[in-house]
Amino acid sequence: MTEFVPVDPPAPPAPGTVAVLPEVLVPIRWWRGVSFERAEPVRMTPLERFVLDMAMTTGLADPDEFFEITNLPGATLLPVAARRLVAAGALTRDGDGYRPLSPGAERAARTRTVYRKRPVGLDVVLLPRTGDLLALDPRSSGLREVERLRPAPAGNAPVPFRLAAGTLADELRARLVAGTLAGVDREVTEVPESPSGSPPISRDGWCPAYRCRGELRVDGDRHRPVLTLPGNGKRDPVDLELPGADGLAAYWLGLFDALLDPATRARAWDVLLGWTQRISPRTDRTGPGRWRCSISGTIARRLADQGRNLALPLGLAARGDEAVVEVAIDLVGADRTAEALIEVDRRLTAAAEPGADVTVLPDSAELRDRAWRLGFPGLVYALREAKDFHYA
Repeated sequence: MTEFVPVDPPAPPAPGTVAVLPEVLVPIRWWRGVSFERAEPVRMTPLERFVLDMAMTTGLADPDEFFEITNLPGATLLPVAARRLVAAGALTRDGDGYRPLSPGAERAARTRTVYRKRPVGLDVVLLPRTGDLLALDPRSSGLREVERLRPAPAGNAPVPFRLAAGTLADELRARLVAGTLAGVDREVTEVPESPSGSPPISRDGWCPAYRCRGELRVDGDRHRPVLTLPGNGKRDPVDLELPGADGLAAYWLGLFDALLDPATRARAWDVLLGWTQRISPRTDRTGPGRWRCSISGTIARRLADQGRNLALPLGLAARGDEAVVEVAIDLVGADRTAEALIEVDRRLTAAAEPGADVTVLPDSAELRDRAWRLGFPGLVYALREAKDFHYA
């Protein structure tokens, strides 16, 4: 069960950050420099276009007909002209000649483009809890810095059997076909066979889990999770961005959804108010980690008696087995009593700012007492000074 704890109001997140998780436990496994094949589009040469057209027109491009038409040595030049067309799946070898393959031949003829395959190495990250599998540019993945940090796992988490039973290459190939490998475009088409074989995703069915700080940042119309692994005294903390980890983003956002449930919200308010009355004020969500609650005079008075500044957001931490999330709760009055109490705190908070004009506040012992309870001793002295030395 989630445990709720009152905390200081969380600091506003940095621009572009929509939610902060002070502590998360994330199962993660990674592989550096995994081999892929990238098929890059290149324009066909006039000779390639001629050979493709001949094969599509006659059904077979053979050396003899090539020589008759061009007066060039077909046995020598035809294989050269057909090489990239074969690699692109537009032609296939048939004896000494080449016949067209559909739909590759039609596509190549239409676009006048063939694809040149070249090897490329990418870093791969697996998040087994949420099923995210990412391919990242090794120049910016951050995994080199993570490995230099050498973080110690906080524990282990199970890997789903379907994943644990297979190899990395098999899973990557399946994701490429399904279009669910994040971080690659259509030009990454294959995972080549390795002479040494592909590593298993998990040898024992478990995956190390690391304790981190989490952030969700705006990434177009999506959210990008960012992990911050703590430093170790010798090295600074390391940020690991996970673009395309939509499953993890949704999981984290779900942790902030707890207050949508009235019963859970009532339990959280019991913690904030120090009672067990199971009252759930009307709540509107204004952001992933921010809420606006309409409170009654009774609730406002109890919070005020606890020394809470009603003009500032309340901070609430929700602690679970795998994450700590903090939310900010802005208060608005649901009746005149609550509105009046919030307004008093708002005026005192504004008057406590450096350079503020305290003479606009009325002379009131109750107001001075409230300023003292809110931790504004300088404001109390200024109010007393305005009263006691008004003749100076």
